[in-house]
Amino acid sequence: MKQPELNLSDDTMKLLEKLKDRKKDWDKLKRTQVIFIVLTGVLILYFTFTFYQKVLLVSGGNALAILNLLTSNKLLSGSLLASISFFMFTRNRVARIEKAKSKYENLRMEAIDKLDASWLKDVKSEARDQISSFLDKEHDINIVYKS
Repeated sequence: MKQPELNLSDDTMKLLEKLKDRKKDWDKLKRTQVIFIVLTGVLILYFTFTFYQKVLLVSGGNALAILNLLTSNKLLSGSLLASISFFMFTRNRVARIEKAKSKYENLRMEAIDKLDASWLKDVKSEARDQISSFLDKEHDINIVYKS
């Protein structure tokens, strides 16, 4: 669907473009989040299984032997560090997603307030209807209501 040609001010057009950009950023972050969660889970499962097989069973519960076996096995130590790193990165990613969502939602509410129109059918309400239907169909952005 082609963007409707409306007689909108420059600041309104910039607001709508920024809203589209924030929605794209938020969607991109949400898509990549699943990859990082799965990768982190796989690394943690690999470390847990390997730690059990190569350290816990061999050491017999001796704390010094556990520490010695953990530090002497480079692959196991590397997987532990990678698991911790990916967990921290994934946690940071979730925080970035929440921040992007709140920035998008705040701008969406601002757009709703700015494009406020009367309930009666007139030129302003028709323009708002065209804008809201275009954004909803093309970019999955709701500017009809806030909640």
